[in-house]
Amino acid sequence: MSDTDSSSDRRNGWMRWLGLGAVALLAVVVVVWALLATRPAAESSAPVPTVSETPTTSPTPTTPTPQPTEFETPEPGATEPVTKPEEAPEIPLDARATAGDDVVVEVTSIEAVTAGRDLPGEQSGAALAVSVRITNNGDEAVDTSGSNVNLTFGGDERVPGAALTGDETADWPASIPPGENATAVYLFSRSGVPSGEIRVIVDLLATEPDVVFVGPEP
Repeated sequence: MSDTDSSSDRRNGWMRWLGLGAVALLAVVVVVWALLATRPAAESSAPVPTVSETPTTSPTPTTPTPQPTEFETPEPGATEPVTKPEEAPEIPLDARATAGDDVVVEVTSIEAVTAGRDLPGEQSGAALAVSVRITNNGDEAVDTSGSNVNLTFGGDERVPGAALTGDETADWPASIPPGENATAVYLFSRSGVPSGEIRVIVDLLATEPDVVFVGPEP
């Protein structure tokens, strides 16, 4: 074989390899193009989930119910005023008085004592200790929670005696049961008061006049 034939054979061999390479490259390009061309179609064919949105409705503002600014003043219930009788009959110190129908009031003792200074600023000195007993002869208890005793000096001048405190003093209970009695003791200063008759004034019941005992000062 000549050198010319050998060179021609080699050239033909390279041409065949180049042709095969070109065909192979073209085949690869075609496959890649086919994959890229079919992928969007596949993705686009897949169902796309949709999210249904419920439209948001704004709450309708409500008008507040108007509240009353003025209120009617309720009418007070019918009450009967309690008026204490002004008439206060006077009886001797050693007598017994009837308050109401079944209550008996009496001054059991009046003693000259020295008292005072049990409270700051209170003066000590001559005083009268007045004991008053209440007897309940009725069928119901007698309310003595508001009962009180006062004393005046100087006869008709009626100078009020200053009430004092002390161990000797005692109040009536809030009420006295039927068939029972109770005694209260009050102290009144004698300092600087005029001489003459004294009056022991017992304020027992709101619906009854005061009981006034009059007599000489011991």
